[in-house]
Amino acid sequence: MYKYKNRVSYSQADQRGTIGVSQIVDVMQDACMFHCSEVGRSCLDLKKEHRAWLVSSWHIQIHCLPEIGEEYFVSTWPYKAKGVFSFRNVVLESMEGEVYACGDSVWFFYDQENNKPVRIPEEEKAYYQHNPPYDMDYTSRKVSHPEDLELTQTVTVCQNYLDTNDHMNNGQYVRLAVNVLPENFAVRELQAEFRNAARLGDVLYIHTGKKENSFYTVFMDKAGVPYFLAEWKN
Repeated sequence: MYKYKNRVSYSQADQRGTIGVSQIVDVMQDACMFHCSEVGRSCLDLKKEHRAWLVSSWHIQIHCLPEIGEEYFVSTWPYKAKGVFSFRNVVLESMEGEVYACGDSVWFFYDQENNKPVRIPEEEKAYYQHNPPYDMDYTSRKVSHPEDLELTQTVTVCQNYLDTNDHMNNGQYVRLAVNVLPENFAVRELQAEFRNAARLGDVLYIHTGKKENSFYTVFMDKAGVPYFLAEWKN
């Protein structure tokens, strides 16, 4: 397990003065990357070998939100590895142990040179100690959306959205999706699936829809092939 102390900064907060939903995703993503760096396998180390960890899905449950200036702990650990995939939890909790948010994520090991997922080498697995999965709800990692989606806006991927893999960073999808949520939609659960990596100049057609108590955001290309799908619950 990798654990560190964090603090809610002003730039991470929304208008309510608590950490924003997209910033929770950023924190969880950062925790996973920090853990890689801690064991000597940072994204830059892997890039020299033409390798990378890419995220396939997030399932995040939010119980309450820390306020500006509040310190909290972030913990992360992998709990299973199979084939190309690594399964990892992230938990945010107060200094007293109250859980703010918990997340389940699926990552895959990626060959940048040949542009394809590859089986995780045994020597790569050896860098990480596996712990039991966190006690949370585990659901399907596939997002099923209603058919009657509405085109809400289009966004062109700019340089500011890219990460070290020259892909649009997964936190940027979530940030854009938050922008089209209904007003005063208090997110308590997020299921996000990343299908295809958007690159510089790609146009994202952002569709939205509702079904029962869920709101959906689906980013597609012009032909309707999805980049990113998310189900939001309040």
